[in-house]
Amino acid sequence: MNVNQIVGIIPTLKVNNRNLNETFYTETLGMKPLLEESAFLSLGDQTGLEKLVLEESPSMRTRKVEGNKKLSRLVVKVKNPVEIEGLLSKTDSILRLYKGQNGYAFEILSPENDLILIHGEENRDSLEVIDEKPVFKTNLEEKYLSQFEISMELNLPIGGSSFLHDSEVASALGFIHTEGQDLAVENNVTWDLSMLKLQVKNFDIDSLRQRFASVDYFVPKSEKFFLAKDSNNVELWFEEV
Repeated sequence: MNVNQIVGIIPTLKVNNRNLNETFYTETLGMKPLLEESAFLSLGDQTGLEKLVLEESPSMRTRKVEGNKKLSRLVVKVKNPVEIEGLLSKTDSILRLYKGQNGYAFEILSPENDLILIHGEENRDSLEVIDEKPVFKTNLEEKYLSQFEISMELNLPIGGSSFLHDSEVASALGFIHTEGQDLAVENNVTWDLSMLKLQVKNFDIDSLRQRFASVDYFVPKSEKFFLAKDSNNVELWFEEV
């Protein structure tokens, strides 16, 4: 039996102003607010499943990233591509517009300067840049996306590696080796990717202890989760689903 099979990944992004970012992710990107607790806001789709977490961290404790961010690009794959036209009908602030086999796609920057790609393609290689934006109209009544999945492209310091390189979740993560003075700072220093919650089947604490034997990790007495840090100081939270 294969243990610790990663079947889901939920990123946590530190942000400066949660209200500003909540407005962007819900009204511009169509994500549904699910739970608001203390500094955290959980976002998802109409299935009610959590897909992304925003953590407010004001400027007296956290700062803007200098140079490249750990999060190179957040990729949102929408199940119903028609809903992307609904998003495009409400915003003029996109960076790039694409057309693919299944419909339109676009890139946009968040208030925290995170690059986000919204698409509905099975193969993103089909996306081609469009220079002129058509006038989009939609008769969709629902303001939130019906269903979407998240993947990411992460920046690592040149010569650096990740504990997730050869894991089951590698298909949802792309790694780019580049330069940047904040690519390995502690995860509470900058407005950036701070944690990846990894949902696993066949949860096995002992095998995780062996895998992360070279670094510090935490396991509660209940053994309900396993918490460690990747080489870039992004926290990795493993829990069973």
